[in-house]
Amino acid sequence: MRTASQSSTKWADRAGSASQTYLTGVDTTTKDQAANAIAAKGNYAAGVQAAISKDLYAKGLQRSGKAGWQAGVDQKGATNYATGVQAPASRQKYETNSGRYDSARNAAASVARGPKGSPGNLSRVAAVVTAERAVKTG
Repeated sequence: MRTASQSSTKWADRAGSASQTYLTGVDTTTKDQAANAIAAKGNYAAGVQAAISKDLYAKGLQRSGKAGWQAGVDQKGATNYATGVQAPASRQKYETNSGRYDSARNAAASVARGPKGSPGNLSRVAAVVTAERAVKTG
């Protein structure tokens, strides 16, 4: 029987070289990932509730801790972040999603500005927050 170390080495070697197989599988599938996920939303909700009732969220964070989070960012997160945000599709998605809020960001234009620190300026902030929330929640 393999040790955990041997198994993890095999997993990293095999999975690490499977990018093309992964891409081919996505490109050639006849299944609709989004439709299947939507159809399973009850299972998702049940799983989340089960995890909440067992406090698995906190337990997982306690296992990893700050050091685990930092190691993950150092070893893979920084590289994956840059690759992801530099992809043309990512920029387009960002632009499209952010563009939904363009009019909301201008909601304060019709509210008079007060002097710096003025309590009246809070109404400008409230106008933007209210408009952005309306866009988000429909």
